[in-house]
Parts: sequence; C-alpha cells; structure tokens
Amino acid sequence: MIQKRKAYLYWCTILFGVGGIHRIYCGKYASGILFMCTGGFFFIGQFLDLVGIPGMVDERNLKIAMLRGTNISNNQTVVVNVADYIAPTVAPAQLESKKTDTQKILEFAKSNGDIVTLSDCVITTGKPTKDVKELLGTLCSDGVMEVGNHPTSGIVIYRLS
Repeated sequence: MIQKRKAYLYWCTILFGVGGIHRIYCGKYASGILFMCTGGFFFIGQFLDLVGIPGMVDERNLKIAMLRGTNISNNQTVVVNVADYIAPTVAPAQLESKKTDTQKILEFAKSNGDIVTLSDCVITTGKPTKDVKELLGTLCSDGVMEVGNHPTSGIVIYRLS
C-alpha cells in the first residue's frame, strides 16, 4: 500500500526541477512522464495535484487491494434475507391508494372523534361532492353512520353508529 505522506514528499521534487514523481508513485505512469518532461505540466498541473493526491493514493491502494484479493473495507452494509420468499415492498402511499373510499372515510371519522362533515369526506377521498354524498347516504342506510346536526354550529355532520 502506498502512503499519502510519501506522495506529498515526492510532489516536493518539483522544487528541484523534477515534477511528476508523485504521479509515478501513484501508478499514473503516462501522466507522470508527461509532468517530468513539461515541468509539472507547466507548474499548473503540479499545483492542482496538491488537492488530487489523496484521491490518487486511495485509487492506487484500491487497485493494489483488488489485485492481492485482500479484504477491502468500504463500510457497506450487507443484508441477508432468511425468509423463504421476498415479500414485495409497498410504499405507504401505495397502501393508501388501495384503500376504498369507505375505508378512508371511516378511518378519518375514527381519528376525528367519530364525526365527519361532507367537506371532510371530499378532502379525504378526493372524489366529487356528488359521489361522496351518495357514499355517505349508503353508509347511513347500511347503519354504519347516522346523519345529524352539530349542536352549536348546526352544520350537517355524519357520526359513526
């Protein structure tokens, strides 16, 4: 494995008029020779490599580790499924869309103190007012809900039976 500290020391050879030694050390032979012939690619490339050396060293170490077949620690998590089958993944939004309008209304009523209004049901289902009125009428005729008026405001409310 190569070290970043040594790569930076080799970078300093530009002070003696020889650039690119750090690139050869990092396994970038062609660009290292080019840097040697052009004075660190006219000093511009040499100074840009001050930032690039850690990446070059990491890349070279990864290649060396892969060639040796050693264990490469990259902090990835492996999840093992021990079930006989893999259950399909369903997002919460997909579960919500599979609920019927009746289920949506009844769940909302349950979470709202067993009382809903027509506008609550329209918002919950996203259906037109006409369709929601028909559904609420069906729920009332089936005995699931009963219609009445709010004691203080007088608006029409639907209460779970």
